[in-house]
This record gives sequence, structure tokens and C-alpha cells, in this order.
Amino acid sequence: MFAGGSRDSSTVSLLTLVSFLDSSQYRGDGKRYAVGYIMFAICTLVVMRLFSDGSYSAILTLGAALQCLAFHFLLSKVQMQKSVAGLSMKTLEVYVLVFCFRLSSTLVRQGYLPVDRSGDFVYQLADLFSLYSVFQLLHFMLTHRRSYQEEFDTFALDKCVPTAILMGMCIHGNMNAHWFFDAVWMISMNLDTIALLPQLWMLSKLGGEVEGMTSHFCSAMICSRACVFAFWFYGFREVTTKGAGVAGWQVLICYALQLILSVDFLYYYTKAKLLGKRMTLPISI
Repeated sequence: MFAGGSRDSSTVSLLTLVSFLDSSQYRGDGKRYAVGYIMFAICTLVVMRLFSDGSYSAILTLGAALQCLAFHFLLSKVQMQKSVAGLSMKTLEVYVLVFCFRLSSTLVRQGYLPVDRSGDFVYQLADLFSLYSVFQLLHFMLTHRRSYQEEFDTFALDKCVPTAILMGMCIHGNMNAHWFFDAVWMISMNLDTIALLPQLWMLSKLGGEVEGMTSHFCSAMICSRACVFAFWFYGFREVTTKGAGVAGWQVLICYALQLILSVDFLYYYTKAKLLGKRMTLPISI
């Protein structure tokens, strides 16, 4: 599943399925957001045709692409509304760390890349675009500071981030055959596990109706995590055999946790779509 490993035979047709989810929900000015889905579908077809072998490991690239799409939704929301209401600055700050640590590994070493040809540059390119989007969002958080609901962005990260970094330094695989590059990749994964929590926490504190593009951001991120988990469900064994045994299990558990922690949000999102209503969350006291 990784570069230099055995190739799996499968397809990445799941790409086109996700690209049109909920596109029928756009109305009025909201139609501009459909451009995101259309561009995603076009890029998907191009990658499948020219830059992919169609192996199962391409699902990891799909996860990175969905993450990029999620940040596009947030940028579209902020640019149209001139407001950052409902967005968590803490989530954005953690994602800066996630991408910087991960790219420090994947741009230099191939140990944790999919064996599919999309892992040659498409996977890293998706992360670079996501990082660029996060920097833009942080810029908007400062320029539209008055609309930032800081009093609800209260998830405690003071101990979580240092713990994630320390764990990555102490427990990691050996896929990159280098302590530094293996450690920074594991640190990025640990941080990725907690990155979305401040945003979900903030939405639960706000309660009530969730703005459309914010809900799309979270749902796209959850789909992204599902793709990454599907990849590591089979790939974690290689980390176990080529490094510390506990490291492979930690990878699998961390990505499973990302899905479990999102179950509550996903329940309300799915319920709203099935009933044809706008998504609402109960207020957390």
C-alpha cells in the first residue's frame, strides 16, 4: 500500500460520488459554492485518468483531496459573508501544525505515501493547497475579528498539543527509516486527531442552526477521515512490522478516534439531510 510496497488492485471511483453530495441544496447566492463540487469532480477525473493507477491506496489521496475541498468551503463562506462567525481559530492553528509537520515528511520521504501514482505529487499538492487555505482563513480571522465568537472557542488545547508532540517523538514507526522524518509524521497524525475537536466543540456550544458551509466543511472533513481510516485499516500492519509494534496500532486507533468523536455531529447532519431540513444542534451547557 505504500511506496516501495505491494500494489493493491481497486478503483478510486468513490471520488466522483462524494463530489456531488448535497449539490442540490444550493439556492440563490449559494449556487456559487457548487463551483467547488464541480471543480472537485473535474480534478478527480483528471487525476484518475492521468495520475493514478487505480490502486486501493489512492483512497489516501482522496482523503487529502476531500480535506482540501473542506477548506475551500470555509474560504467561500468567509469571502461571501465577510464574517468568521462559527469558525474556530484553534482548529485552524492546529491544522497549520498538522500540515507543516506532515509535509516535512511527505515532501522529503516516501515511507507514508500511497503506492498509487497519485502519491508522487498529487497527495502532497492537496496538503499544500489545504495549508494555503488555512493561512488565508487565519488572515480573515484577524481582518474580521469583530465577527469571531471567541467566547465559544474554548476547547482546552494547552495540554493536548504538547502531549501529541511528545508522543510522536517517543512512539513512531520506521517507514521513513529516519528518526526525524518518522517522528514528524507521527506528530502530524497525533495533532490531526485533535484538530477538529475545537470546531465541533464550538458548534456544540453555539447550538441551534448550523450555517450551511460550516456544516459542509465538517462533513467533508469527516468523509476525509473515513477515507484515511480505510487506508490505514489495511496499512497499519506495515508500520507495525517495520517499526515499533505499538506504533501501527496507534495509527489505527487515532484515525478510528477521529471518526468516533465525529459521530454526534454526523448524526445530526445526516438526519437533517434525510428530512430535507437545515442542520441544527442542541445547545451544550
